[in-house]
Amino acid sequence: MRHRGVRAGVLASAALLGAVALSPTSPAGAAAGVTEVGLPVPDVTPAGLVAGPNGSVWFGENAGGLGKVDSAGKVTEYALPANSQKTLGAADAMAAGPGGRLWFTDSSVDVPRVGYVDPATGKTTLFEVPTTTDVNFAGGRLTDIVAGPDGAMWFGGVSATAIGRIDASGTVTAYATAGAAVYGLAAGPDGAIWYTGTDGSIGRLDPATGAVTAYYPPSAGSGSPTLGGIVKGPDGGLWFTEPGVGKIGRLDPATGNIDEYPVNTADSAPMGITVGPDGLIWFTEAAASNIGSVDPGSGAVSEYPLPATLSTPMRITSGPGGRLWFSESGRGVVGSLDPASPPTGSPHPAAPPLASGSTPRVAAKFQSQCPQNTTCQTQVTSGGSVKIGSFALDLPPNAIRVTGYITSLSPGSVLHAPVMGEQLVSQPVEVPGGLIGQLPLIGPILGKTPAAMLPFNRLTVTQSLAAPITVQLGQGGIQATAQLNVHLNNQLLGSNCVIGPITTSLTPTVLVPGGAGDPSLGWSPYPIQINNKIAVPAAKGCGPGSILDGVINLMMGLPAGSANNAMNLVGVMSLGAGINPADTPALRSTASTSVLSKLVAGLRPQPKAKAGSKKHVKAPKKVTVKVKARH
Repeated sequence: MRHRGVRAGVLASAALLGAVALSPTSPAGAAAGVTEVGLPVPDVTPAGLVAGPNGSVWFGENAGGLGKVDSAGKVTEYALPANSQKTLGAADAMAAGPGGRLWFTDSSVDVPRVGYVDPATGKTTLFEVPTTTDVNFAGGRLTDIVAGPDGAMWFGGVSATAIGRIDASGTVTAYATAGAAVYGLAAGPDGAIWYTGTDGSIGRLDPATGAVTAYYPPSAGSGSPTLGGIVKGPDGGLWFTEPGVGKIGRLDPATGNIDEYPVNTADSAPMGITVGPDGLIWFTEAAASNIGSVDPGSGAVSEYPLPATLSTPMRITSGPGGRLWFSESGRGVVGSLDPASPPTGSPHPAAPPLASGSTPRVAAKFQSQCPQNTTCQTQVTSGGSVKIGSFALDLPPNAIRVTGYITSLSPGSVLHAPVMGEQLVSQPVEVPGGLIGQLPLIGPILGKTPAAMLPFNRLTVTQSLAAPITVQLGQGGIQATAQLNVHLNNQLLGSNCVIGPITTSLTPTVLVPGGAGDPSLGWSPYPIQINNKIAVPAAKGCGPGSILDGVINLMMGLPAGSANNAMNLVGVMSLGAGINPADTPALRSTASTSVLSKLVAGLRPQPKAKAGSKKHVKAPKKVTVKVKARH
């Protein structure tokens, strides 16, 4: 069942004539020793990464599917199939497994899944893991996956106190973790599976017996998030990140002794961790947009800045070319660097923390466009189509973006313009065939002739807001109302040919119920869909003295009632707290924080217990079931 919710408009804007073909987030290129490849739609939030064949790197998208960067820097994306509840998934962690398969977790909450992709074809196979057995994964949020020493894959997540083992046939064994939910996983040098727990513990699971042993670092439980990633080091130790207190830890599996190494940049939120080809321990600083390293021998910590702040580097891995690859979730970028020649310059300071020394701020670029503590949102279309009368237009990725903030959900509340940047970002989109191509009956033929290429025939579409966007909390979620002007741009039509204002009210459908994304992110990305009917008025102002109004209206079949116009869009909306220190004190009230809480609660409902599920039973150490593969 699809849950509906929110937001000031995935808007009407996203709505209509989508328009625009914005360039990727940032083109492939090098800056300060870092190579970055921008994704076609940056808001998909890249997450876990793994090295693939032929110099490729694969990654999960919290609000998309799977992605691949090939050896030439080209990005290819692959959608995930719907689950048994006919909703989409949210890829998160990735790891290489036996047979060349690349495994990944689905971090959605309603139907937890793990699966693998064939890197040669992009074909995926997914398994829905148990949610009703005595030890289960109800609530999903699977955050990590790792190859075990036994040839199977091991996985875990923050909504279940269990670790899972799955083989290629779909046999799943769920092991109880004695109350600790899992964030990161690593195969230890002792044949055990080690993990970071959200309770601040480092856990050891014995696969043979199911026995769990917990170790607590000196700083355990004193910061949030408590722990991040974990990896087996070249020195035989288990290395892990402590984002809440800004430290890197090392546990000796033979003795249980733990050492901690402070990161120099305060409140930097060290998160992902890996072993580099140089034998150093490398990690990301999610709140400070730096990459760091620790020398296992000396404990010396070094930091290196990424090209831009608010990049939010989350996961990191060794990959092709002897480089370190990392996801920059806050800007929709996959980056890499040569550990032998890291970027130079002073490390970036962290974003202003929620609480200095204990709660760093992991934030995305869009959140800097809204005042502190307001509910900040941005939405971007990733595809779809619009039909107005006899006129139809397919929309490219990044067709239109709407950004703003709200301070209230009462009827008539306004989506305020951002304090930085534009509220509606739109660029001209080319209409295939131009004006000639819109002629009744013969247009599709003439639109392909040489005459259609002449400058006077070129037709582009842009749009603008005719009035402020209003929002309110209604049944099923947030309802938005927007008024748009659609501009037809052509030499013969002049600069004032407009269709509008067009009024539309809509509620976007969230395609991943409950949302998706790494729980340590400071914002929530939501894949969405809009299917809406709209009434469209006649065009006006077309040609000198509006002489061509009648021609345009005849060509496009305007005015047109709502039955004749369709708006079918897909996109991503992102929701988080604003971090811009705006100079209006009234905008910094904590009242808007409650608005954000209400939105998140509405978009991330608690999963309902399924019929026959068992509650509050004392779980055995493990449960084994066979689950069906879905292709």
